[in-house]
Amino acid sequence: MFVLYWNILGLPLSRLKGAVVDSLPFSVVEAALCLGGVATLFWLIALKLHWRSLLRAAFFMGPFFLIALGLGQGAFPISLAPSAWRASLNRVFGTDSLGEPDFKAWAAEKEARLRNEFRWDGYEALSEAEALSVCDRNLDTVLKFLGLPPGRKVRSCKAMGTVTTSLGLVYDGPAFHDPFFGELGMAKPVDFPTSRHWRLIGVCHEAAHAKGFTRELDAELLTQLALSVAGRSDVRFRFLADIHFLQKTGLKVQWPDSLVEEARKAKMARGEAQRRQSVISFLRRLAERWHLRNSGGKYGDREEKEPWNPRHPFFAGLHRLEGGTWK
Repeated sequence: MFVLYWNILGLPLSRLKGAVVDSLPFSVVEAALCLGGVATLFWLIALKLHWRSLLRAAFFMGPFFLIALGLGQGAFPISLAPSAWRASLNRVFGTDSLGEPDFKAWAAEKEARLRNEFRWDGYEALSEAEALSVCDRNLDTVLKFLGLPPGRKVRSCKAMGTVTTSLGLVYDGPAFHDPFFGELGMAKPVDFPTSRHWRLIGVCHEAAHAKGFTRELDAELLTQLALSVAGRSDVRFRFLADIHFLQKTGLKVQWPDSLVEEARKAKMARGEAQRRQSVISFLRRLAERWHLRNSGGKYGDREEKEPWNPRHPFFAGLHRLEGGTWK
């Protein structure tokens, strides 16, 4: 069902929408939210002032469009979100039974390699545009080896505007792929200062979504595989693959000194940015109180004191995929 749907409707629609939004120099999602919000405001005013029904109907497109945009984020066939209808990787390929000693040895190997081989100059020279282009190509390579249908070509990841940035920072999602339009966006560094590797890995993660995988865990598995494949010919992507893997382990990692210093500076800059964002900080606290913020669990992240799960959805799933299923 999933493959048939994706081949007949999902992929052609995804390609069409993606080609359009990638070619536009502005954020379609930002513009849609602003226009929908303004139209909704005028619709409410029209109801209050008892304007003629035809005029009220004209502005009704505002709330209707906002509702449609919201439904477009979920797995509803009428929502123009065909990417929600690709099968889960763990469901298709299963997971290994990965023992904790093997898991820790796997992580230790990547940690040692990163510490011994990491080079700041190459890492610093890698741009987001290059990372997106390489990841887009290697995501297709991974999907082909997995025997899965391809996804659309991803050409652009745009800067998030005021509305999408505010929503993203409150929710703790400063990057997005919008299934309704097929657009990718990421918060500007001034609004969300962070380490370079977060942004480089982030564009790959959002590109994985654009290939048709709405679930965060699927996007994370594909990101890891794509970075690893790219790392065979470009050591900079191997650095990113190891960083991505190690950040999810919940283990204490001895990072290269340059990455530690970068993280320290980013944390300070982010604190300064948050002090300027008083309204967002207030809304963020409300979202935390109501348990509405994003969480690392659905991305396959482990907590430091979390008991080891031999069937961990990310690590045991990745072990199955890397162990011969697609090579």
